[in-house]
Amino acid sequence: MSSLATLRFSPGPFGESVYINTRLESCGSTIPCSEMSNSELFSLQTTLNEALDAFRAEIAAQNLPEPSLQTSEPHPMDHITYLPSPVMFEARRAALACLGQLMALIRNPYDAIAASSWSAIEPASLRLAAYLDLATIIGDSEDGISVSELTAKTGIEEAKLERVFRCLITQGWFREPREGYFANSRMSNIIKNDQPGFHMATTMNHLVSKSAVYLPNMINHPDPEYRKKADPSHCAFQMAFNTDLPYFGPVSWCSKHPEDATRFALAMGGVGPSSDPGTAGDFPWTEICKGKDALVDLGGGQGTLCCSLALKYPEIEQFIVQDLADCREAAEANIKSKNLTDRVIFEEQDFFTPQKRKGKYVFVIQRVLHNWSNENGGLPLLVSSEITHLLEGAKILRQIRDVLNEESNLLIIESLNKPAVVSSTGPSLKESLSKLDNNVYSPVPPPPFVPINFGEANRNPNSLNVVLSAVCGAFGRTLPQMEEMVAKAGLKIKKIHATRGWPSIIEVGLA
Repeated sequence: MSSLATLRFSPGPFGESVYINTRLESCGSTIPCSEMSNSELFSLQTTLNEALDAFRAEIAAQNLPEPSLQTSEPHPMDHITYLPSPVMFEARRAALACLGQLMALIRNPYDAIAASSWSAIEPASLRLAAYLDLATIIGDSEDGISVSELTAKTGIEEAKLERVFRCLITQGWFREPREGYFANSRMSNIIKNDQPGFHMATTMNHLVSKSAVYLPNMINHPDPEYRKKADPSHCAFQMAFNTDLPYFGPVSWCSKHPEDATRFALAMGGVGPSSDPGTAGDFPWTEICKGKDALVDLGGGQGTLCCSLALKYPEIEQFIVQDLADCREAAEANIKSKNLTDRVIFEEQDFFTPQKRKGKYVFVIQRVLHNWSNENGGLPLLVSSEITHLLEGAKILRQIRDVLNEESNLLIIESLNKPAVVSSTGPSLKESLSKLDNNVYSPVPPPPFVPINFGEANRNPNSLNVVLSAVCGAFGRTLPQMEEMVAKAGLKIKKIHATRGWPSIIEVGLA
């Protein structure tokens, strides 16, 4: 006998949506399994159609052309500053979730396992395409360039290059307008060597792909004591790169290889465009920064967030990007490229040490806490990873707590992990979208048979959670884990703001 969850949504104490989980027996009851299966297929099809109808209506309302896979031209939605309307964002999220569920539902499981087992070749092919700068070589030609001409320009054997192209085209990278001729697509435009996606397709791709090979060795290590270790020096990364150094930190791989630290900061700049517009647009930044000395982004890397906010909110006068010295070069180059050197500065700061800035500041810590799950000097090695995760994150937050006052603020920008539970009940997508205010973002509850975390639409955060384990022994947090970690730092969550992107913005104050 199997069962499905039934979910009821209600407002949480911080303004977020929470769910109450009950059970609905689906087999062995009055509902035949075959009937339930048909309902699942029909329900997902219905939701997908509703999502696509809403998405197309929003495109028309914004006077945008429909997106196409048959052109080399980027779409206006592809611009790094584009922020979809609340209805468009939720319609897209639901459509992706339905497509993921439908693929799993109708696909032969043996086809699926073959595809998964061979899928490692896709990031390798993408990395090769970026290293060869194929997108730049091809340029804007709608008709494409022959594989023989590409061979002449790259020195790569013709048949091998053709195979790589066709592998990538299956995923939307590049096009084949006519046999043997290859052209750019909307997606391949972003891996040109002057685009933020280039470093994601090269540096991040290499780091994650190489570490991923050793993930089973790390988690299922033959030494039981090794399995219990929760520090960032016992990860798949160390096995892959033959080092004892953790990837991050004052004494780390990045500190010993500053060129890698610079490239990593640039790669994180390729992550920002998928979340920064929502982070910038779905929070009252002007209001919270009014009367403050500056906004301080701890662990701010190359300053992607500060630059995004500075461009969107000229009334906010001063931004400070804090990070280790390894990031200075990339940060200052990025700030200069945006003509923001008069408003955005870089400052060296180790967030495990006392905070330099004391006064009226808005402190922001974005995509940092999930990197630190384990002990940092003095903590016992054989403590559960969840406990050390909380302690490590709390140690970082305590440095900020010590300088917080009534005229300062702390914002944590992180994804909050949700379960993949599926319910057969719930409001239709059409009903939920009809209730949205298209000027203020609010997420809709999952339609029937769509996971709470929206499945395929949440692929990146789910994958990142495993990447964190492999590279730095860390992981993302659920809301209860975030509450516990914040409490250990002597702080409390005041409010949670959803955004049109991966993360939530969490307002934190003194306990």
